[in-house]
Amino acid sequence: MSLRLIIAVMVGKLAIFFSRIAGNQGTDFPGQLARRIYSPILSDLAEHINSGIIIVTGTNGKTTTSNMMAEIFRENGNTYVHNRAGANMLTGITTAFIKATNLSGTRSFDYALLETDEANVPLLLQEVEATVLLVTNFFRDQLDRFGELDYTVNLIKNAVQGHRLELILNADDPLQSDFEMRTGLKCWYYGFDDTVYDELTSADSREGRYCVFCGHELSYERYHYAQLGQYRCPDCANHNPAADFTGHRLEMDPGIRFAVNQLDLQSSYQGFYNAYNILAAVAMGKHLGIDDDVIRSAILNYQPRAGRMEKFIIGGKPCLLVLVKNPTGLNQSLNMLALDPAQKSLFFALNDNAADGRDISWIWDADVEAVTRPEARIIKIICSGQRSGDIALRFKYAGFDTGRIRIESRLQEGIALTIAEESEAAFILCTYTALFTCRQIMLKMQKQFGGAAQAKSQQEYRQQQRGGEEA
Repeated sequence: MSLRLIIAVMVGKLAIFFSRIAGNQGTDFPGQLARRIYSPILSDLAEHINSGIIIVTGTNGKTTTSNMMAEIFRENGNTYVHNRAGANMLTGITTAFIKATNLSGTRSFDYALLETDEANVPLLLQEVEATVLLVTNFFRDQLDRFGELDYTVNLIKNAVQGHRLELILNADDPLQSDFEMRTGLKCWYYGFDDTVYDELTSADSREGRYCVFCGHELSYERYHYAQLGQYRCPDCANHNPAADFTGHRLEMDPGIRFAVNQLDLQSSYQGFYNAYNILAAVAMGKHLGIDDDVIRSAILNYQPRAGRMEKFIIGGKPCLLVLVKNPTGLNQSLNMLALDPAQKSLFFALNDNAADGRDISWIWDADVEAVTRPEARIIKIICSGQRSGDIALRFKYAGFDTGRIRIESRLQEGIALTIAEESEAAFILCTYTALFTCRQIMLKMQKQFGGAAQAKSQQEYRQQQRGGEEA
């Protein structure tokens, strides 16, 4: 046992404690500090995982998918380490291990469940011996940071070669269809069969337009969303790999119901993209041999966390907090919004910090025009964040009535205005660096105006907030 390891763990635990006292999440700094004291700390702590180290990566859905998997483990009685707060770089993952272990760093666990950024996969595989890697999807995201998408995909393909692990992949994503051949690893696939929500054509941005084997343009029988769907290459016959875990009979009303193979599932989550997250988590659970009844119960009881479609009741009004960060995610969030029949007020906070991506041109690639469709039932849009004017301009060019667009760059004031609108529900959309601030604001408002009995106070606030800056 290394004395430096013990010191690093103790210092890390103290840093977590004082970070929480200071009101911070305490997810990255403790791990960063501990790694300076003892650089192999993550590798050493990971040696105490008995049944397997699972890595979850991909563009969209990795946090939600890994949180659902954690719920399955909890329901099954497994012990596990999980970076559940979404701090998915090496420092955040190290913090998760420090928090879970004892002072000597010797506590054992059944599993480690590690969500990680796509570009971080090679670095993580250098420090831990993973047993399974699950990939959700590949979409264009933060080009200023990641570069072109094919670079990110190839980064993961190259990183996994030479490791003894299995891959669980999305059969409906054509960018993943060559992983088995390129890596030589055992691959398991999940995907959906035909659904009533599919389209025969798609206007969404499609990164997987060309065949990964021969470069020929793919032909689609039907689209689930974006490039996910039933595809075939007319030149080399590349097509969806046969799914080991297939989603059947999808219903969204707006909750989600479908079956995976013979397992019937139900969730309060909304949107096709979350149906994929459920399918991926269930595929992992079944792959690990967890009982169907345990998986079913875990998915049914799982509640969204930390802004991933987290629901609040403020002044008697349902308010949904949703993270958006790229065109595909925004498209699916707006489609999900349209499934809800309530009359809505919409808040959108757009930031351009490093963690968000400096390049915000992605808002012009998304189908923002969806806000103008009658089924969206949006009565007002409040634009906020560092780039509030940019997102307001996008809504204007989408054709939304400018008289019903308001700019309020301050998050707290903008959220309060949105909720104070005479709507049946409020949807709070924001980019990553605004997420936790928005969540804290909504938690405070829920505590202050939580019950329907507080609606009068909200009405009084509403009357005080008339007018404002128009877009």
